[in-house]
Amino acid sequence: MEMTDGGNSRARWLKAELHAHCSLDPTDCRICPHSPEELIGRAAELGYRVLAITCHNLDIWTPGLAEYARARGIVLLPGMEVAAEGGRHILVYNFRTAPENLDTLAKIRARSGKDTLVIAPHPFYPGPMSLGKRLTCNLDVFDAVEYSGFRVRGIDFNRRGVACARAAQKPLVGFGDIHYLWQLDRTFTWIYAEPEVSSIIAAVKRGLVRVESSPLGWGEAAGWWASTLWGNAFGWRPAPPVAPEPEVR
Repeated sequence: MEMTDGGNSRARWLKAELHAHCSLDPTDCRICPHSPEELIGRAAELGYRVLAITCHNLDIWTPGLAEYARARGIVLLPGMEVAAEGGRHILVYNFRTAPENLDTLAKIRARSGKDTLVIAPHPFYPGPMSLGKRLTCNLDVFDAVEYSGFRVRGIDFNRRGVACARAAQKPLVGFGDIHYLWQLDRTFTWIYAEPEVSSIIAAVKRGLVRVESSPLGWGEAAGWWASTLWGNAFGWRPAPPVAPEPEVR
């Protein structure tokens, strides 16, 4: 689905997943069996052209990993899912700084710029990790709102997020919150941009996006929870290696 624009031959619809975890995640390493390279490889097989690996409070982006992705046709965005405001999850991209510099909305606001991107993930899902009213009270911090792929037919906690995005005239983007490779290709976003980081970020901010989403089956959702609970309770995996320190700016 690579439609070109007569005014700009490099801009086209790029299939994107910007909320994904892997085995290097300090929080979710017990339940994410795939390596970054395996995630990139599977995404490439499914036609993705943009990917961000958003580990919890850890940016694993390196020039070598970006080149590995580029060789497979994927632009790899630097990003992570930070815990801010007492553990509320926020997706941040291209900040290139340590997570402790982004652990409050005030810090994120101060460091945001033209070349950064901030997305509110699963903002009204039940649980202490969701932003809830912190989103509605701090809409200026966020460039877009996520439509989460973790939903089943008949139960969808995205409705308030959709209404919030529309009321605030914020772009709505859909991602899978990938913890298992089978989640890929269910909920994702097409971004109309050139295949490079700054263009992709600018396109999301401008709302040049289209969401595609299909609900998980009840059996798939139950399997996700069973695997996750088992992994957290009994899984064992060596601690992920320490990633290189990001360039602090």
